[in-house]
Amino acid sequence: MNEQHNDDALKLTDLDFLTGNHHLQMMKAALPYMNLSQQKMFSVFIKAQEMRRTMNLFQQGELSAMGLSAQAKQTATPADMLEAIKPYANTYEQELISLMSSLMKGTTAPMDQLKNLLTPEQQSRIDTMQFMMQAMQQMNGAGI
Repeated sequence: MNEQHNDDALKLTDLDFLTGNHHLQMMKAALPYMNLSQQKMFSVFIKAQEMRRTMNLFQQGELSAMGLSAQAKQTATPADMLEAIKPYANTYEQELISLMSSLMKGTTAPMDQLKNLLTPEQQSRIDTMQFMMQAMQQMNGAGI
């Protein structure tokens, strides 16, 4: 089995916990030790079981346990959703999510947030251009 980096490691969501169980996880862990035809058969079986458990959740109304009730939908904001998906993103995606969240909340200046997406060299160029613009504005204001 390939070793995964921290950014690549999958994290389980509430839906994963509600649709899976330890028996399905045991079968998933055993997959690499099976031949190809067995892997195919067991993979389809595992996913079918997860789908069956998902359908049961909808029928039994248990999805409110994940906060998907109508009441939760009314009070949730797009920024709340961004914060919920952020832990599942890779590092770059997390930075983009933070940028979008900050822009939505209005907590930081858009230019400052956009600069965070640039390389240090590009950030330095922007800082230099901003400094030059400020200097020119001051010179014009002083009548020089």
